[in-house]
Amino acid sequence: MTPTVAVRIPGWRVWGPFALIAAGTAVTALGIDVFYAPNRISDGGVAGVGIILLYLLHLPVWVTLTALNLPLLWLSHRLWGGRVGVRTVFGTLMLSLWVGVFASLHLPAVTHNTLLAAIYGGILSGTGLGLVFRSRGTTGGTDVLARFLSHVLPISMGQGLLAVDFVIISAYGLVFDPQAALYSLIALFLSTRAVDLVQEGIAYARAFTIISDRPDEIARAILSEMGRGLTRWAGEGAYTGQHKTILFVLVSRPEVTRLKELVYRVDPRAFVVVGTVHEVIGEGFRSPPAEE
Repeated sequence: MTPTVAVRIPGWRVWGPFALIAAGTAVTALGIDVFYAPNRISDGGVAGVGIILLYLLHLPVWVTLTALNLPLLWLSHRLWGGRVGVRTVFGTLMLSLWVGVFASLHLPAVTHNTLLAAIYGGILSGTGLGLVFRSRGTTGGTDVLARFLSHVLPISMGQGLLAVDFVIISAYGLVFDPQAALYSLIALFLSTRAVDLVQEGIAYARAFTIISDRPDEIARAILSEMGRGLTRWAGEGAYTGQHKTILFVLVSRPEVTRLKELVYRVDPRAFVVVGTVHEVIGEGFRSPPAEE
């Protein structure tokens, strides 16, 4: 197996996360300005309130973002104490800045098809937020309200976020029309999925669980022929009570077929379970966050 080589950029651990937050907020702002705002849709949050006020009061979205987010950050500090994270403040201000910059450039709407705007706006917004969250930052917003609701009501943080977004998207139906709310739900779903995809990564690895009567031979073959490490577990059949050695190994997608052939060459009766893995951190795969 060819060892992975980590390329380290001087000072990346200090300024790198801020660069990613700046890039992520720019992507999110682009989704707001060229997809959401021109088509009167959103995926909830403070930006959704901003778009409503844009059409009701002609108030720029970046003004609403700043006017609502900064008090929310102050409220968070007052209610729960502690220092508001530098990356949170940076992300909050950068999102407002980028939304204002793109709005001042009068970028044309990419499409006036509301469904396409919901799809691509959701993907862009979620991708940008995923980059921000992956850099351990946030953009302020309704998560503070969600936390407050979870504090005063018997609901979880996730339920609080859902409640806040539901109220904002319902307001779309009242201010604009019911279709705007329905399209916003599509945008919310896609944005959430995009956030998960960026944070967890694309499913690029496979996890093999191998149960065989010839575990030692299979383990030696994997080590010598594929150069992959593996783990041995002691197991017992619930019906037979027979003791078994279970092998666990992670491989990249191109190695899946090769590993199957190797296992069944050694033991044609082996029981193999293949699972999808979104992210693997460690030797032979991705470097730990502390080393990036």
